[in-house]
Amino acid sequence: MNAEIENTSLIKVAPSALALPSNPWSEIATELDKVLGAPAVKFTKDGTFALSDTDSVPAGTRCVARIDLVQTGWVKWLDNLVVRRIMGLVAESFVPPARATLDDIEENNWPIDNKGKSRDPWQFQMVLPITRLDTDETLNFTTGSKGGLGAINKLIRTYGSRLARGGGGLPIVELRSDFYKHREYGKIFFPAFLITSWTDNGGKPLSVKDDLEDTIPF
Repeated sequence: MNAEIENTSLIKVAPSALALPSNPWSEIATELDKVLGAPAVKFTKDGTFALSDTDSVPAGTRCVARIDLVQTGWVKWLDNLVVRRIMGLVAESFVPPARATLDDIEENNWPIDNKGKSRDPWQFQMVLPITRLDTDETLNFTTGSKGGLGAINKLIRTYGSRLARGGGGLPIVELRSDFYKHREYGKIFFPAFLITSWTDNGGKPLSVKDDLEDTIPF
């Protein structure tokens, strides 16, 4: 696995803490997502949100960031496959165990990556479900990189501050990318979630009037 690429995998969606618009089609899709897992999206080293080798989510796409369903924890890899997950919902106050409490502690037994360096088989990750406003499709964005974790953490802090001030709803974000210059690797892209507005407590985007009257800061 390349450390410069966002590592994305299929994560099953946990039951929603905030109901989405209800109809038979949405309800069965939600139930199937719990079993099958939502489609995966990954952030690539060239700064795109990829669905496959040939398909991607356009930059600027607006999504509801399901921050109420964020998961955090550890994933164990073996031969480029996930063999174990220890993850839970932030909303349920899940606290990931310390790395020292997991197996494969001895670095001498770790696999060697393509740069000839030993790599911990356990990787810390977070998963953020995002629901596209243009297609109503929910995707799972999963990351273990500093840039990706920082982008999700920024949303978590903003959401937590909003709740502490008595606000509600979920952030509506635009999918964007940013970059920094690395001495060895050059331009390194990382994902960015630009908050443009919020939903109401029922999961529907606020009207322009309601959004302007919302005095709780982002």
